[in-house]
Amino acid sequence: MAKITINGKDFDVEAGKNMVDAAEDNGIEIPHYCYHPGLSIAGQCRMCVVEQEGNPKLQIACNMRCSDGLKIRTDTEKVQQAVKWNLEFHLINHPIDCPICDQAGECGLQDYYMKYGKYHSEMREEKVHKEKAVDLGDKIVLDKERCILCGRCVRFTQEVSKTAALGIYNRGDRSVIGTVNDAPMTDNYQVNTVDICPVGALTSKDFRFEQRVWFLDEVESICGGCSKGCNVFVHHKSGKHIYRLKPRYNPQINDYWMCDAGRDTYKNSNYDRRLTQARLGGVEMPTSEAIQIWAADLKTLVAMEQTDEIGIWLSPQLSNEELDSVFKLFAKEWGISKFFSENVQSLVDQDAAVDGLLLRKDPYPNSAGFLQAVKLHKVICKSTETLAEQLKKSKIKHLIVFSPEGGRARDEGSKIANALGSNAFSVLITPQLQSADDYPQALAIPSLSHLEKSGTLTNHAGQTQIMKGGFNMFKEALSIQDILGKLGEEYRKPLDSERKLEARL
Repeated sequence: MAKITINGKDFDVEAGKNMVDAAEDNGIEIPHYCYHPGLSIAGQCRMCVVEQEGNPKLQIACNMRCSDGLKIRTDTEKVQQAVKWNLEFHLINHPIDCPICDQAGECGLQDYYMKYGKYHSEMREEKVHKEKAVDLGDKIVLDKERCILCGRCVRFTQEVSKTAALGIYNRGDRSVIGTVNDAPMTDNYQVNTVDICPVGALTSKDFRFEQRVWFLDEVESICGGCSKGCNVFVHHKSGKHIYRLKPRYNPQINDYWMCDAGRDTYKNSNYDRRLTQARLGGVEMPTSEAIQIWAADLKTLVAMEQTDEIGIWLSPQLSNEELDSVFKLFAKEWGISKFFSENVQSLVDQDAAVDGLLLRKDPYPNSAGFLQAVKLHKVICKSTETLAEQLKKSKIKHLIVFSPEGGRARDEGSKIANALGSNAFSVLITPQLQSADDYPQALAIPSLSHLEKSGTLTNHAGQTQIMKGGFNMFKEALSIQDILGKLGEEYRKPLDSERKLEARL
């Protein structure tokens, strides 16, 4: 540890820690643009100037490491004037188009201007005009006029994604960000440059002009795109529509980043892809009625000791708590033993980094947790192919499918749906409309999507992480725990024949 002094107050901080971060950790803001804790030091913006005891000249805090006895001030007139003039320099050619800029509400220029700005500009020169809405690839758009040349995006492509896709070209006030030979960016980490852009120069095509950020609520979750388990923020509006995912800092998992494929997974949660109403054979009904029908068929088979005719297919996308609820109800309480899934052990054994950064081969976020749950509850999960064979031979009369989201649901679901005969009663628990369409005759019950859930997931490295979720976008969609809870309640109610017998007695 090191004892430092900021504005006359002593603080104990980690020795060697960057001064910008150390000040922020202790509630003191040092304005900055080019500095980012996940990138190298550039010292380009000169906004983070401070006075250092024993040094006659102003120093940049981003290039200052905390050491014992270090004393700085951020509140002197000399520092305040330097920050104001540096900010004025950044605004020389910046367009005043805040009302139509996607960065409004989370823009460093806006925030710092209100805190440190001159308010009365002394610049009289005409602004240098540059290209606007420049297409840099399939994910992002560049407004060259808004760019303040902080270089964050360039350093990201050089140091993190290793693509070196971006550079600064030309000289003086004609300098611009651009791609090498104007070639489009094609990598899987483009939108990270949008996240770290402190102004509205780089914008995401997917989020561009969709929503003002101050209308969005934020909740912490875990990306469901692969076994990495990247920490994310879910930005949704009133729990009714999700607009984007942004990476949440975790130095042990994903640092400050996430891949573009993972960002797109939020789309599975929104209206156009969701099953919002329970249905049987295409006919919609309330979820409560669907659960009653399900419970009645299950109760008949269990009462007749025909549990060997009940099969359950599970997905490694289920959370640890969901798996625990499934095994406790079906295996422990009702004695059902026929469980099926993909070959999860094979997915885990073959899992590896796809690009050397974040994305992994295993498409599920909880394969490791799935294997732990199976072992804990002493359940044997046979393959999807074995399930298909038993369906074709009519050995399973009641099938329950807990379907995953996205493309994997189609891949595995087609194997099961093609083997389903007319004599098998099938129940589908899914948030996805496409999955329900793949099982047209099934009793389909809507469940929460991955990002709405609360619970835990265990990633490829055995790290168990929390999803906070806690919002419900559609009234009829329930958590799997709630669905199984209501199923248990209905199951324990007497059948009509039992009620009549009780009435006679």
